[in-house]
Amino acid sequence: MENNKSLFIRILYTLAAILILFPTLTGCESTELPGMAPDNANSPGTAPGNADLAETAPDSIKPSGRAPGYYSAEYEGKDANGASFLVCGTNGRLDRIYADGTVENIPLPVSGRDLTQVLISPDITLVSGFSGALVYSRDGKSFIPCDGVGNSDILCITVFRDKYYASTGDGGILISADGVSWSVGAQLTDKPIIAVAADDICIMAVTGDTDIFISEDGENWEMQNYNEIYYGLSIELAFLNLVNLQDIFFLIGYPLEEPDVPNVMLSHSGGEVWSTLMSREINNRPPSDFYPLAVNAVRHFGGALLAACDQGRILAYTDCPTCNTITEVTSSDLRAIAVSDDRVLVVGDDFEFKILSAEDLPQI
Repeated sequence: MENNKSLFIRILYTLAAILILFPTLTGCESTELPGMAPDNANSPGTAPGNADLAETAPDSIKPSGRAPGYYSAEYEGKDANGASFLVCGTNGRLDRIYADGTVENIPLPVSGRDLTQVLISPDITLVSGFSGALVYSRDGKSFIPCDGVGNSDILCITVFRDKYYASTGDGGILISADGVSWSVGAQLTDKPIIAVAADDICIMAVTGDTDIFISEDGENWEMQNYNEIYYGLSIELAFLNLVNLQDIFFLIGYPLEEPDVPNVMLSHSGGEVWSTLMSREINNRPPSDFYPLAVNAVRHFGGALLAACDQGRILAYTDCPTCNTITEVTSSDLRAIAVSDDRVLVVGDDFEFKILSAEDLPQI
């Protein structure tokens, strides 16, 4: 039986998406006009120079093309030094960031490869990256390369029914029973599988051109293409990210004809029906006042869904489409977001990060 918090979240997004069974957006003239930062916002932090902390990638490793910075963040927990987050990024960079802003670098045996994701489970911590980078740790301090990974770019990792799954840049799915030894589970496509996520019922993987692969056992997959299924009923999209939060799948993307407009969809039904989160007003103004706007990652915090966006902005989706807010917290593009009970960490380009409380974010 769902607890009250989970039930509240489901009601919140059902109200936000009601009457919007298929995504619809109206084209508007884009004007760059970011939101205002609150007076009590903390100054953004910048982690120490990357050149001093990570190995230089050998010539044989193909660059990912990503801008230098952080690309994934997860809440780790609390120890004697306080609450901490693990964040990873380009050039083999893995840092532990404490709630007080202290940064601790963690060396990795990845030869300077660009990293893509941190996954923290009760038994193991995994960090993935390009050119076959996949390492594990039992204590969050010392990391060891995983076995059987190969040289494919590891773009995303998740857990489904006590097994670990990784999506690759050449369209494959790797599987591991323990997070240490890996093998190819399925070759779904020849395109990059940009993200993979799961709930208790199914595991889902997506490509940038809206292929959606779904499996209920992690072995047998069915594919549908969103743009083909909803042709004539919805705008055509490109996908950027996929995440599952409290048994709700969220797909992040943008309309092909309006790349400056974000599109965030949710599904309670394992992808059978998608609904778009709407912003009819942001900061009591038309959403077009804030375009171009790119959403890169989302997390629940308090009574809202927080989105890490470009230009150092955090967009808060609430249960009221005319009450959504945007807050500028730094100047760099934000790539990832992680939350604890009382803190929000956003990270992004140039290894900048910002730690916030609910008081720093309006309407939370």
